[in-house]
Amino acid sequence: MILIILPISSAENTYALSALNYILSVIPFLGVFILVLYIWLWNTFGKVILEISPQKIKVISKNKLFAKPKEYINSEIKKISILDLGIEKTKFYTRLNYLFSKSHFSIIIQKDSQTIRIVDWLTIEYANSILEKINKIINLK
Repeated sequence: MILIILPISSAENTYALSALNYILSVIPFLGVFILVLYIWLWNTFGKVILEISPQKIKVISKNKLFAKPKEYINSEIKKISILDLGIEKTKFYTRLNYLFSKSHFSIIIQKDSQTIRIVDWLTIEYANSILEKINKIINLK
């Protein structure tokens, strides 16, 4: 809608002034649109809720449409720790996450031979605080 209405309303006599006027008119709308889209996507798909009890850990994604809640029984969990994803290596690429953000830590559960990431992209302070709370509640049993 922005890309259709603004060119019609910004018609000028010369093409150069028209293009410049169009670009300068679109920038504020585009910036607000990207900000609103970012906030909406985070609130819709990005939040994770942890329910911690002495018997189990339940991971609930705020987006219940695409992700089902996952439960992990504490007796099956071997270890809960923090994983540093500052340098993420796969078969095809190496991604340096630490260059762009300080939020590159994950809380992981080691269960049998599996490593399961339950909460991703945390700062080290927030990851340590969550890990302390989990260990405190689990050790109360």
